[in-house]
Parts: sequence; structure tokens; C-alpha cells
Amino acid sequence: MFNDTLIALGITVAGLIAFTVVMGRREKAAIMALGAAGPFRVKSFQANIDRARNEVHISVDGHRTFCAPLGHLIVEHKVEIIAVAHEKKPKGPWGSITLPSNPRRLLATGRYVASRDWAETIWTSVETGKTWVKLRAVCLPAYYAQHWAGWEEEHANVLTDRMDVPLPNSSARAFKLWLDHHKRELFPDHAAARATWDQTCVELLRACRQQRDHRGNSAEAFETWSFSAQPMIAYLVIEADGSAFWAWGETPMLEPVDKPRFKLAGDRLTVVSGDDNRSFPVPADRITTLLALRRRGVVRMG
Repeated sequence: MFNDTLIALGITVAGLIAFTVVMGRREKAAIMALGAAGPFRVKSFQANIDRARNEVHISVDGHRTFCAPLGHLIVEHKVEIIAVAHEKKPKGPWGSITLPSNPRRLLATGRYVASRDWAETIWTSVETGKTWVKLRAVCLPAYYAQHWAGWEEEHANVLTDRMDVPLPNSSARAFKLWLDHHKRELFPDHAAARATWDQTCVELLRACRQQRDHRGNSAEAFETWSFSAQPMIAYLVIEADGSAFWAWGETPMLEPVDKPRFKLAGDRLTVVSGDDNRSFPVPADRITTLLALRRRGVVRMG
């Protein structure tokens, strides 16, 4: 009897595994049938790669509502889960009392209902059968450079388009497979974005330094800079004679700082000139140069 039960259980498990494998293959085959090499189409949702315009277009109900340049698409899939309430039947003399016919409806608001029919509300996470597909068209390299930059620009926007659309779980999985099939042309190249950002930063710093070449680039000068995600540069140099110059932006122009006042706090140097004040980093390997200028009396700090 026990052996028969084990055999039956083994057959059941094997059947479930086989069913899962077959369904997975069918789903993959369904994706290919939907046209992995061409547009993706399910009911009311379509994605199409327009290589002539170097864009991916996504439409809902026949209207084009989202557009991203190729290589600038970020997609997140989030399965929708809700909390469903049900009652835990109490022990004791109330346990035999008939429960309401639809307690879930009564408790769906999340409010605790005081009644003799149940002692407590139990919340369970349940999938709704929908997946939210979050589409983002991003600016590169700024989208990733937010995590590398030394400061943030005001009103900076690293997105050019965005859309959130709910799909049945099966359609969302199919769409993900289609995206994976085209990932090399749809999704950003993180390493390439970093290389582009680094190279632009090098060029911005070089542009600032070239504008002070005639001053001899004295080894006794203090120099500091930082970059935003765009990138833009914030640059400051205090020459050996105490004269200060700064530059700012995507096309930096070195300008003299009129009657500068300096304040050093930790690893930040604030420079005030009239109504303008800017903050710069003071790296550990350059603070010695700054302090040497202060000891010589050419830089005064508050």
C-alpha cells in the first residue's frame, strides 16, 4: 500500500515536470510565431523597430504612445500583487457561528471589522494576473552617470519618454522574450556609456586647462573640478600668486573670480564672489597644495 502510494506520487511529480517543460516550449514557440524577428503584437499592444529612424515604437490600442531611440530603452516588468483579506475563524464558543457569505468583500477596504463572526483579519498577497511593463527612453550617458557624477544639475531630466502599461502575465512574458531577442539593439550598452562619459569629462577638463596655459600651469597652483551627469564641468584654479579662476558648463570659459572669499569645511571649498557662490571638492591628494597657499598668505579662508 505504501509502495503504491510512492509510485503514484512519483508519477504525478514526473507528469507535472513534463507539463511544465512542454508549456515552456509552447510559450517560446508562441513567441516565435508572434514574430521575434519582426513586430511584436498581442491584443491592443504592439512594438515595432523602425530601423530607418533608429527608433522603437510602442503603441496601445492602435495609437503610438511611446518612442525610444535604439539603444536607449529601459524596461522593467513588475507583476501586480494585491493584498486580499480573509477571516480567521475563532476558537471557543463563537467557532460554530456561521460566517458572512462574502467576508472578502467586506474586508477588502483594509479596515478591521469588529464582529463575533471572526477574531482577526488575515492578509494574503495574491497575483492579479497582470504585469506592469514600465518603459523608459533614457538620455545617455546621463541616465547612468547620475551614479558617477559629483553633483546634480537643476531641472535635469534623463528621460525623453515614459509609459507604464498593464499586460496579462502571459503577454508580458512573451514581450520580455521579444525584448531579449532584440536586446543588443534596444538596450543601452553600459560600458560604452561609461566610456563616452569619461572621454567627454577628459575633454572638458582639457579645455579648462588649455585656457590657463599661458600662466605656466605652476605646480604650486591648486586645481579642482567635478562633473555632472550631462556631463558639465565645475572647475576652479587658484594660481601660485593667489589669483583665482573658475569655469562652468558644457562649453566652459575660464573667468577670473573677483575678490574671492574662501571657506574650507571638511572636503568642500566654498568660493564666494559678490552674489555668486560655488562649492568645489577638495580631494585628499590636493589639499596639501591648498593649505600651502594659505600658509604663504596668498589665500585667506574664513
